[in-house]
Amino acid sequence: MNNPVTLDLVTPGPVVPPPDFLIAGPGGVQHTDIVKIRVDVNTELKRGTLLMVSEIAAERVFVPCTVDGLTEESNTFGILADTIMIPANEHADIAAYFEGDFNEHAVIFPWAVDGDDHAEQVEIAREALRRQKIFLRKSNKW
Repeated sequence: MNNPVTLDLVTPGPVVPPPDFLIAGPGGVQHTDIVKIRVDVNTELKRGTLLMVSEIAAERVFVPCTVDGLTEESNTFGILADTIMIPANEHADIAAYFEGDFNEHAVIFPWAVDGDDHAEQVEIAREALRRQKIFLRKSNKW
């Protein structure tokens, strides 16, 4: 007896992640670049994490943003473009967004803890980010 012929119309492959709606508004992303990130402890930084420049051992690197970092007018900010796991005291090169329109609900503020009102954190950061053409846009929470 013969085996029936099967036809695979769909080949299973990598799964496309659902959209996170990080990029929003009419402008989208205007400027993206590769940055060097450093952390003090083993950390997973998620896409959308707010970053700032810091001088560590006479080296200019990006680190997770702090509230105090927002008050420094000459500071540079970016938003992490991909999720990454970084070992303690090591560097990682990864893409970050430097100008554009972003969903305020999708941006991660590293200083915030569980229970903090996200809307308050947005207002704390909004003006400092606006000066560098990073606009936090209101949108529906998904």
